[in-house]
Amino acid sequence: MKSDTKKYYKIPQKMLEIFLARGYQELRVEDQSLFDPYYDSMNDHWSANTSFLNLIGWRDSYPTYFKIAEGLLINITYLNTEGYPVAVPFVGNYTEEKIKKAMQILKEDFAGFDAQLIIMDVVPWMLPYYEASGIQFEIEDNRDYMDYTFTPEQFLAGMDMQDDRYRYNYFKRRFAYETEEITPLHREEIREFMEREWCGEKTCEECHCGCLLRVIDNLVPVFDKIRINGILVRVEGKMAGLCIVSCRNGLGVYQYKNAVNRIKGINEYLLRESFERYLQSADTINYTEDMGVENLRYYKEHMAPAHTLLSKLTLTERG
Repeated sequence: MKSDTKKYYKIPQKMLEIFLARGYQELRVEDQSLFDPYYDSMNDHWSANTSFLNLIGWRDSYPTYFKIAEGLLINITYLNTEGYPVAVPFVGNYTEEKIKKAMQILKEDFAGFDAQLIIMDVVPWMLPYYEASGIQFEIEDNRDYMDYTFTPEQFLAGMDMQDDRYRYNYFKRRFAYETEEITPLHREEIREFMEREWCGEKTCEECHCGCLLRVIDNLVPVFDKIRINGILVRVEGKMAGLCIVSCRNGLGVYQYKNAVNRIKGINEYLLRESFERYLQSADTINYTEDMGVENLRYYKEHMAPAHTLLSKLTLTERG
């Protein structure tokens, strides 16, 4: 039996009061209709961690507060696992003038928090706008937290490589399986699966980004309320895997996948089936980061050349 010794930092009351006093409000599921027009007006694709779905899923570990200014959504996330706030890239249509004004607001807000200004998950097309704001930054590119992005053709070609195709076909021939679309009614079954197949193999310290059970608790009950899709697969009547995806404005994201890896071919089946059901309209496939896991990194890199990877940049203000 593992013990939960992970330390979570509560938002200091003084900081919370500053959030509220500066016009921020805590993000809720009901805010999706407010966020949608801003995502719709984005100049290009954003990182998976900037998506509404991700912000809702991880809100226990990383509660997010937002406000609207200069025609943009300004989002700040408090890292409960680290004990300090960071900004998420602005959501909305970028112009140099809007970003410059919004950056000044963000700078003043972080001064009020008595915290260093850090903006996480800035994708390459955004960087010139931030650089043009007049604020000097240091740029950190952490290979462990880079989004993997592919064209649909690259992604399908990766899934169709000989080994992957063999495992996919092996699973379909060898196992008696059934596939269902996830609904809120699956919450308990998925949670029990995660406790058995994920938590049973790891300590809480290994889940350094936060608790995946809480992500399941946040997402599955609202599958009928937010723009999210997913499948679960049972083998011989017992749950053996799930995959959760989203697709918006041409950006298809594999938000989360977990399976009984000893069942040969189930991961390949989950990837392909989710693509065929939900991501056919995407012009970019985001397979998210590998968290520094060597085997996972190898698997994602073999799907397309390294130059197709999308960096997540951390911007830290000097001085």
